[in-house]
This record gives sequence, C-alpha cells and structure tokens, in this order.
Amino acid sequence: MELLSNFQKREIIAEEILTNKELIVDYDRRRNSNREALSKLKKELSSEKKVWVNLGDLFVKMPKQNIETMIRKDQETLDSEITDIREAMKEKVVELEKLEGGDGSKAKAFQLKAMTKT
Repeated sequence: MELLSNFQKREIIAEEILTNKELIVDYDRRRNSNREALSKLKKELSSEKKVWVNLGDLFVKMPKQNIETMIRKDQETLDSEITDIREAMKEKVVELEKLEGGDGSKAKAFQLKAMTKT
C-alpha cells in the first residue's frame, strides 16, 4: 500500500509539473503577442490617436494610450505569473526527486537566483 501511495504522489506531482510547463508556454505566447502589438502601435500606428482593438468577441475603437497601458499591465501580470509558476515548479521538482529516493540536491542545483546589478 505504501508503494502505491508513493507512486500516486509521484504521478500527481509530475502531472502538476507538466501542467505548469504548458501554462508557461501559453503565457509566453500571450506575452509575445503583446510585444508584437506594442511594436505595431509604436511603428505603424504612431500617427493614430484611436485604434481598433479586439477585446474577446468585441472590436472597440479606443485611445491608443489606453491600449498601450492595458497591454503593459498585462505584460507585468504575465511576467509575475510566469515567475511564480517557475518557482512553484522548482519546488515540485525537488519534492519529486525526494519521492523518487534522491536527497533533492540534483534539483536544488537548478534553483539558482539571477545576479542583479546594484
């Protein structure tokens, strides 16, 4: 029974890791679309004051400045979500390695923090 429970825990954690990877890919695609939209607004639509934007199933003509602000806020939200998901994935990988009999040291090597300029 212990073996089955351990196997189930490993499967659940592995599935959560894969789900998080897919979510990161989806968020990254959205980030790239936002970047493309901001670039178009700056280059091709620089002289326009109002532009058409697709909000779900609805096309709306809005001030360009408002749209840029909305896209930038969305970018910030996506960046923070991706960072949070990556941190959660790192913890899940360590947990998975421990369940598989390791001490977590291999996975902890990937938990490096980026150096920041001060």
